[in-house]
Amino acid sequence: MEQNEKTSLVDRVFSWSIKDILNKDFYKQKTVPDKFRSVDEYYQCFVPHLLIEAHTELFSSLKSVSKSPFVQIRSMETKTKQSSGSSSNKLFYDITLKATESLSAKYQPKCGDLIALTMDKPRRINDLNPLLLAYVFSSDGDLKISVHLSRSISPLENYSFGVFLMTLTTNTRIWNALHNEAAISTLTKSVLQANTVNNVFVLKMMGDLTLFLDIIRSTKLNSSQEDAILGCLETRNCTHKNSVKLIWGPPGTGKTKTVATLLFALLKLRCKTVVCAPTNTAIVQVASRLLSLFKENSTSENATYRLGNIILSGNRDRMGIHKNDHVLLDVFLDERIGKLGKLFSPFSGWMQRLESLIQFLENPEGKYERHVYELEEVERMEEEAERQEVVVNIPTIGEFVKKNFNSLSEEVETCIVDLFTHLPKVYLPYDDVKIMIASRQSLQRIRYFLRENSSRVDFEEGNFRFDCFKRLSVDCLKALRLLPKRFEIPDMLENEDIRKFCLQNADIILCTASGAAEMNVERTGNVELLVVDEAAQLKECESVAALQLPGLRHAILIGDEFQLPAMVHNEMCEKAKFGRSLFERLVLLGHNKHLLDVQYRMHPSISRFPNKEFYGGRIKDAENVKESIYQKRFLQGNMFGSFSFINVGRGKEEFGDGHSPKNMVEVAVVSEIISNLFKVSCERRMKVSVGVVSPYKGQMRAIQEKIGDKYSSLSGQQFALNVRSVDGFQGGEEDIIIISTVRSNSNGKVGFLNNRQRANVALTRARHCLWVIGNETTLALSGSIWATLISESRTRGCFYDATDEMNLRNAMNEALLEDVSSSLGSLSIRNGHGRRNVW
Repeated sequence: MEQNEKTSLVDRVFSWSIKDILNKDFYKQKTVPDKFRSVDEYYQCFVPHLLIEAHTELFSSLKSVSKSPFVQIRSMETKTKQSSGSSSNKLFYDITLKATESLSAKYQPKCGDLIALTMDKPRRINDLNPLLLAYVFSSDGDLKISVHLSRSISPLENYSFGVFLMTLTTNTRIWNALHNEAAISTLTKSVLQANTVNNVFVLKMMGDLTLFLDIIRSTKLNSSQEDAILGCLETRNCTHKNSVKLIWGPPGTGKTKTVATLLFALLKLRCKTVVCAPTNTAIVQVASRLLSLFKENSTSENATYRLGNIILSGNRDRMGIHKNDHVLLDVFLDERIGKLGKLFSPFSGWMQRLESLIQFLENPEGKYERHVYELEEVERMEEEAERQEVVVNIPTIGEFVKKNFNSLSEEVETCIVDLFTHLPKVYLPYDDVKIMIASRQSLQRIRYFLRENSSRVDFEEGNFRFDCFKRLSVDCLKALRLLPKRFEIPDMLENEDIRKFCLQNADIILCTASGAAEMNVERTGNVELLVVDEAAQLKECESVAALQLPGLRHAILIGDEFQLPAMVHNEMCEKAKFGRSLFERLVLLGHNKHLLDVQYRMHPSISRFPNKEFYGGRIKDAENVKESIYQKRFLQGNMFGSFSFINVGRGKEEFGDGHSPKNMVEVAVVSEIISNLFKVSCERRMKVSVGVVSPYKGQMRAIQEKIGDKYSSLSGQQFALNVRSVDGFQGGEEDIIIISTVRSNSNGKVGFLNNRQRANVALTRARHCLWVIGNETTLALSGSIWATLISESRTRGCFYDATDEMNLRNAMNEALLEDVSSSLGSLSIRNGHGRRNVW
């Protein structure tokens, strides 16, 4: 296709017809190389793959369009607007949606969504022809969106439905970064070629690094974790060259704890750092660990002071931040913008609320008299209007003082907390915070006094109790008058002004990798350091925007290339290494990686095999996993040990909808094992979390259907059950993991079960017990890591046959009978009524 490569991704997608989208060979691509001659070559090599990925995802959406979420359109209003990044005028529309009560049809278009507009609800692909795509660039509430259309429409075309196809937000950000010629950083240049220097961690304890040894060691890190952090801190002092450091974090080695401690030290150093991760879930996990460490090192009086230097940026819904997630909301950017907007409102902000409280405490008697006068005037006017006696309730002075003081003081106290939570430290010295703490204590003392005394009949002017209140007020006023009414901050009249203020003064900014594309020098200021968590799960092109951060000099990538990489939708793109991470490519080019070498998750009998197969036996077991009272109690009387292979050779693999295999005999065995675990958990009153893992969605669905909601009511309490794919379990862990391998044939074909990274993830999720269920013959003939696992399980005496256990044997027999009955039924249907089947 002869098109300008600099056009927007949306324009490129808009140029596709349905025929183009259904053409699997629409684009060709080359393999992503290991080395690059220039930044331009580096950027451009990812562009075709990015288009193919978007093309593949859109193709998949069209195939299932009848099941896609949709909205009903009430009206469309056209307006012409200059399209960003395009030289031509494009038609834009404001669309008003119909409200729906149906939860199944509930879909709210979000910014970045690509939807198809149709006259009727589509049941097949042809119902979309001619294709009209709409890109959502604004969402105003639940019932109004603004869209950019792929083509002009006539007034006679009446569109009634908007069908969701895909989200383009992340791909658009990557596309823009790949075409951003103005942001070619020196750090980007440093990742193009092989490593030319030995960039091992050199620990030279210089300057202020020694100040953080106590903090680092208070978190009880092991020596490899300490060395990793100190090496990263020392990198910051390296001003003569840019560098990229790699931290290698195998499963269970405390990678997130290491990252959190590093970030806490960087916060103390006032080192402006952007922290990225591939997903919203991953970045929220990092933020949560950092905030937990922050809280451990703060006093209760000012537990949130300096949080103004930490920002979590992103989409609240996608991050799963709820109204009661107060810890995360304290650093969430959109929440902070709202808080600061209220604090510095020229009409009802901090200054006005403080002044109102001071004025009340200076003369509560006068305020009371004025209030009584106003009530009496109301009473008199109402009596005159109605020509009858009207009774207005006049409060006592105690009731009046208590009600008004509580209201005003609580507002001021909320403002005080919001100020030292959300203002960066540079605008709020600790001396001011101490005054704020003293003021809060004074306000709380008065509220307590009023609660105990305001209802007494002797709470009157001139009486002892009222005099006590006045003396407390005098002390409180002294503290309140010392509070800063104004702060040396720029005008913050608009949300964008507040956003810039927050980002420019933050020391730690956490966001997804694609979210880094929103950071520019005008909005964020210069960044010293980039930290990427789960870096091996991030496609290299997704790292581009983060590497372009203004002023960036150093990057630290934390990950493990032996676990699963990023998801790639197109098979050819996967073969062309589009899913490979920057972390993995730098390792291939000779960059050193610092190993975290102690694992805290798995019992040694579980860690032994993956440690030997994937990490050359370099990972040590921490003391906490070597002895487990839990394990001894739970395994007592159980035929399976901590690590076991359970042979289920009588099942067969079946390929159902979606060509995802399942094995109903293995399903029966898994169900029976779970039932037994549940029984043991109840009898011994032990909390147990069980994870059932399978590489295949077909098997997951079959297991979930077999189990139903039998254990759901107890989830998260005594017995927690989690059934997920291997890919979905990356980063997770449970007490017991049951792996169902599914494949059962005579020629050793195991499909993508053969993937070593997927096997590594599956085998490293269990804390106390790991039980692998599969067909010994199939796996042994596969020539894969599963053949090695069977050999080792025999050598270690951990190999079991399911038929040797009566309950499992009975469950298998029942599954086989059901399978035979099902086969007979299908044969009977195929052969016609009344005809006898022939075997």
